[in-house]
Amino acid sequence: MEITLAPNPLYDQQQNLIINKVATLIGENGSGKSSILQSIFSEGLSNGNNTDFRTVCFSSGQNESFSKQFNEHVKKVRRRGKSMALASFYYDKTWSRLLVFLATSLVRDGKVRTFLLEKGYAEESPDINRDDTTSKLSFSFRIDKRYAQRIQDALKKEEMGEKNTLRHTPFHRSLESFIEELIDLEYLFESKLPSQRIELSSYDLLSVKFARVNPDEGIDEIDFGDDPSISFLTQAVNGNFINKRSFELRLLGNIELDDLSDGEYQLLFLYALTDLFDAPDTLFLLDEADSHLHYKNVEKLWSLLHGIQGSAITTTHLLDSISAKENRIEHLKVVESGRINDDNKIKQLINRLSVLSRVKSVEFEVCGKLPNIALLDDYNDWIIFIRLAARAGLDIDKLSTVHAMKKSSSYASANETFGKGKVDWLHGLSKIDSPLITTRAFLICDRDEAALEWNANDGVQVNGRIYNDLLNAVKWPRGTKVSPYLLAWKRREIKNYLLSHTALSNNDVLDQVNNGDIALRNHLKPDKPGDNDDIRRLNAKGVIDPLINTEGAGLDIEKLQAYIDLIPPEEISEDITNMYNFITGKL
Repeated sequence: MEITLAPNPLYDQQQNLIINKVATLIGENGSGKSSILQSIFSEGLSNGNNTDFRTVCFSSGQNESFSKQFNEHVKKVRRRGKSMALASFYYDKTWSRLLVFLATSLVRDGKVRTFLLEKGYAEESPDINRDDTTSKLSFSFRIDKRYAQRIQDALKKEEMGEKNTLRHTPFHRSLESFIEELIDLEYLFESKLPSQRIELSSYDLLSVKFARVNPDEGIDEIDFGDDPSISFLTQAVNGNFINKRSFELRLLGNIELDDLSDGEYQLLFLYALTDLFDAPDTLFLLDEADSHLHYKNVEKLWSLLHGIQGSAITTTHLLDSISAKENRIEHLKVVESGRINDDNKIKQLINRLSVLSRVKSVEFEVCGKLPNIALLDDYNDWIIFIRLAARAGLDIDKLSTVHAMKKSSSYASANETFGKGKVDWLHGLSKIDSPLITTRAFLICDRDEAALEWNANDGVQVNGRIYNDLLNAVKWPRGTKVSPYLLAWKRREIKNYLLSHTALSNNDVLDQVNNGDIALRNHLKPDKPGDNDDIRRLNAKGVIDPLINTEGAGLDIEKLQAYIDLIPPEEISEDITNMYNFITGKL
């Protein structure tokens, strides 16, 4: 599912969001996660039934902005009087008792009914209907003087020949049946109905004749197929016929919903939302739905969301949610200033999660979700490699499934084992508790001063028994197959591959390379890649950094691309092609 997000208070541009069943928004407080949800909800309300999907929004706390918008929407629907259907719904925890009762009453094989039966909180009738015979919802109900007067005015209009009055709206016809069946058969709206407490069973709810549409009106709206009792009771609360704060839900054994743990309470509420509203055209907007949940219930939440018919956009602060086995990397979206930012996504995720948690395994929990990992000495090394590969005419889209991670090789002298830092990191990855998705790990090392032997067939894989033993010593979890590859540049580091006769000449710095420090035969030449030992060993940072960096900010992508655009493809080393061919050949 792909939707276009309207501008929000923190980001004034439209943006597209691809939802693969679930999209989970991650960001610090004030980053704009809730602003994105609100922009989607507002768009759904403003477009009404003209959208291809309807939104059902949940907030773990009270959100005045959502609530105010939803109340206005409900009032408009009730006043229009054509249909009971609502284009969108918003519920916070104050609605939980009503929704749990509706779910167990209306959806016999739903998550709520199953939960209540398994916990011993409900019993079913033995007949074919299998009604919930034990759950009882009670609340305060009234008809105020103003509404009663409006009905009397409608009667007078009908006496004058007017047909389409308030009395013919689906809400009022449902209200009449509700009062006749459950409160007072003789009540005729001649005066107010004082506030009184009523108790509702599943049988009572099913006995009321709830109306869907006004038969005197042509309906040009989409009916999403919800049971009309849901919209009626939602509108009754909105119109102050029912006092929302007065809801009590008694389960089997006189247990009140409040007697359940916070985790059970919230999980039941979320089960109720999906029982009542889940459909292919439903988009759930869940703001911190995992708050107050024990980690076992967090697992149940994500299992629930990834199994719905519709789609969901969620926000979270919990590491347990982000590392849940169902949440793959494509489900996680980093939000900054109201914008979904996929630039250096893995780096952002790890930085963000390190703030949320002191758990040392944060990196591993994130990277364990990645099928293909490239470990480099710096994040920017991958950017430079990708752009050089593109300049060489290679199809870099084939590398899109590889995610780069910064991890030092820990090689500073001949006394250290080359690449050991990256291999040690693999040991940590192999010990994560979450399911491991990773199947390939490319350990791409700077050569620095190391004396290495490369595989003659591919030109990038490091040969040597010591390195094979290092990789084979990593014990991966049973049932997983991870293939690690120890690779190295033949040059000192990736920046050496930016050494180009043409590009340096255009920047008037060629003499900083082509000088007496290297043999004349090894000077950079036009249309030649410079694949010789002097260029390979040269420390190029002093020459290259000023051309591609911005002082105080580091690598400047625009400056890097402008520089690479000056490099003729003939001056790009075959090492770049060899690394590309090796990686893509393993994918």
